[in-house]
Amino acid sequence: MASASRMTLIQACRDWGLRLFWVVAIALALLIAAPLSLESPAQDTAPRETIPLILDGRELFDLGAISGFTARERVDFAHQVLTDQVERTPLDRPIVVSILARRELTTLRVGGRHLLTLTEGDLIGKIPAEEQAELWRDRLNAALAQAQHERTPAYRRWAWSWMGGIMMLAAIGHGLLRLVRRRLRAATTRTAATASTLPIQLGLSLAQATMWAIAMFSITNLFPILRQSRYQILQFLSETLTTPVATLGSQSLSILGLTKLLILVLALWLGVRTLTGLIRSRFLQTMGANREVQDGISLILQIGLVTLGVLVLLQVAGVDVSSLAILASVLGVGIGFGLQNIANNVVSGIIILLERPIQVGDFIQLGDLTGTVERVGIRSTEISTLDRVSIIVPNTEFIQGKVINWNHGLPVSRLHVPLGVAYGSDIKQVRQVVLEAADLHSQVLRYPKPQLWFNGFGDSSLDFELLVWVREPRQQFRIRSDLYYLLEANLRRYNIKIPFPQRDLHVRSSEVLERLRPLGASSPVTGPVIPEAAPAPAEPPPDLAEFLDWSAICQTSDDLSDLELQILVSQMRGTNGVSIRDRRFGLHVYPHCFVGTEAVNWLMQTQLASREEAVRLGQTLMEKGLLHHVTDEHFFKDDYLFYRFYADETT
Repeated sequence: MASASRMTLIQACRDWGLRLFWVVAIALALLIAAPLSLESPAQDTAPRETIPLILDGRELFDLGAISGFTARERVDFAHQVLTDQVERTPLDRPIVVSILARRELTTLRVGGRHLLTLTEGDLIGKIPAEEQAELWRDRLNAALAQAQHERTPAYRRWAWSWMGGIMMLAAIGHGLLRLVRRRLRAATTRTAATASTLPIQLGLSLAQATMWAIAMFSITNLFPILRQSRYQILQFLSETLTTPVATLGSQSLSILGLTKLLILVLALWLGVRTLTGLIRSRFLQTMGANREVQDGISLILQIGLVTLGVLVLLQVAGVDVSSLAILASVLGVGIGFGLQNIANNVVSGIIILLERPIQVGDFIQLGDLTGTVERVGIRSTEISTLDRVSIIVPNTEFIQGKVINWNHGLPVSRLHVPLGVAYGSDIKQVRQVVLEAADLHSQVLRYPKPQLWFNGFGDSSLDFELLVWVREPRQQFRIRSDLYYLLEANLRRYNIKIPFPQRDLHVRSSEVLERLRPLGASSPVTGPVIPEAAPAPAEPPPDLAEFLDWSAICQTSDDLSDLELQILVSQMRGTNGVSIRDRRFGLHVYPHCFVGTEAVNWLMQTQLASREEAVRLGQTLMEKGLLHHVTDEHFFKDDYLFYRFYADETT
């Protein structure tokens, strides 16, 4: 009980952790996309009016264009003057920026060299040119002093030591996160829940990448040359990302705008998926809807909400949705001509989801294809044949063709087993022998009773047909084979012949004598030789169960012994087994039970069984008296039904 409670607590923590992860992921996506601009700014399409002056990767102030010089030329000239002063001036000598005012012009000079002249385009608001010059002078003096300090040997030793410390911290953090990932991967391998922890694994990988990105940013901020290179790379990326590359309606979008739109659509999809998952787990499963109804409602909700959300996002982005009418009309023409088969399959898939002529788990026959339905999609359906080969069938085949669904309505169906016996056989005895063999098979239903029909007189045999009823249509081929084993053994036990095609030749005795005289026969042939009659059986035949080793014939390699079933039950009830806990349905609480679908998934992951074999294993456990439905109303099904082991029964 303690292990079950611990597993329940771990499962609950994992579920809430996954929900928290998706909420944080959606919130981060919205926060990242919020400051971005969908619409390319007007200054991106026209020449820039101002350009920042950079020294060692730090922006000082912006310069504009003047008569005869562009903003880029002024910035390049000033940057070259500042760089020369920093490189040529000794580190123990400060670099002084001075202000020179003459002929109503205010000029900044560095080390006796002209740096730049302030114009009306450089002024911020209504600040006088003298105050603007003093402000820029103070910034230049501080930047030059810091540039000289960062080139001293003492600062370089300090920067190298800090770089080593940052790298060490990043390596330690990377190792810890890697250890957490390994522990989590080992735990999920033991519990067979790798898919449920995939978002956590992705979150840890993202944390590692973010940590190294912060470390690299901090290291490049320590050295002037690295900081300058970083600024140039970011500036290039910014100019590239803000350049218009596409037009949507009347709106020009840049790479940055398209990225924001994609992030918002991804966040919308994650939100819709989380919402439909909550509706499915908290509402549909509680109401008792089967898996096909849950899949259909979830799919319709996802398509509707995503479509509505995309239209809202386009409206918020400033895109005129009505301008997309031409695109919609072109798409309609394309669907009418080139995509008509896909559209037909999609419509057929919606009809199948609504009418549900076939469902997941049904055993069907479509033409020469026989198998179990594994998945019903919006365009195609996956069928697993008896040879466990997955075949994708377009949905139109199920709407336009004839489909035999053995599980539709009641799964009980009748098998036809034809057979023939030799002429001269006792019909009453044949009837007794055949029905006796049919009654011996455990999967043949007693009610309705098996029947033997006399179909007629064949060329070489008396033709009969055995009719039996079975509960599992998917086992019909195996049951038919078992019945033939039983029939052959029981017919042989009673010396009833199974004929083969033959022909009788009738000749006259006089003609035979005429043919034999020329051969010099020593004695005349008086007539045909009559063979000796077969002796009658001296004693009654033995019982069929003793006559035929039926257990050796019927048991296949897939069947499990009682000991193996007990071991399987102990594993399912163990620490890493299925989730056994109290469950609520409606107003009633069912203690110590598990869900059929969860048990099927557990068997598929731990026993490496297909979904069909997992359901068969569950049904075998039920037939062996090891588990049962909580209200004894259902067989074992891959559905949201509650089952309980008899070992967990309480008084």
